[in-house]
Formats: sequence, structure tokens, C-alpha cells
Amino acid sequence: MSEELAIEAASMRCSCARASYHQRIMRRREKALNNIATLFAREGDEIQSILKQAVDNILDESMEKVTLNLKGGIKAVVSQNSKGEINVERTVTSKTKLSE
Repeated sequence: MSEELAIEAASMRCSCARASYHQRIMRRREKALNNIATLFAREGDEIQSILKQAVDNILDESMEKVTLNLKGGIKAVVSQNSKGEINVERTVTSKTKLSE
């Protein structure tokens, strides 16, 4: 096991305040990544990778919200609410137009 993995494993078992904060962050991250995998499985690895990076950027507070407009009228939004939860949204819009 690498030193980095050993430190991560130890911090996930520790009950001190700093480790507890880290554990909450990691749980939020894991939930958000699972939501991305569920909602955007059909969009492929590249899109999921971008959204996963957005989660990390939101957690480290370098971004507040990321919106992607994808093909087929699909919109992906990753953001953080006031409770600190990471929201992952998929919106599909369709438009029908008839003309002569």
C-alpha cells in the first residue's frame, strides 16, 4: 500500500474532528460520483470524467456550479446546495416544430 493510501485509510478510521470532516467530504464525493454514473451512463466516459472533475472542484471550493450543454438537448448541472450536498441534475428538453 502506498503512503498516500495508508494515510487515507487511517483518516477514514480516525474519530478526530479533522478526520471526521474529511470523512464527510469523501462521503459527499462518493454519493455525487454514484449519481453521475447513474444519470449519465449513456453519455460516455469523457462526459462523466468532466462531471467528476466538477465535483472535485466544487468540493475544494474553486467552483460553485458547472453546467454542460450536451447533444440531444441534454443539460448536466453539478452544484452544491446550502446544506453542503452535491446536486447532480440531468435535464432533457425536446422541441417539436412544424412548418409548411
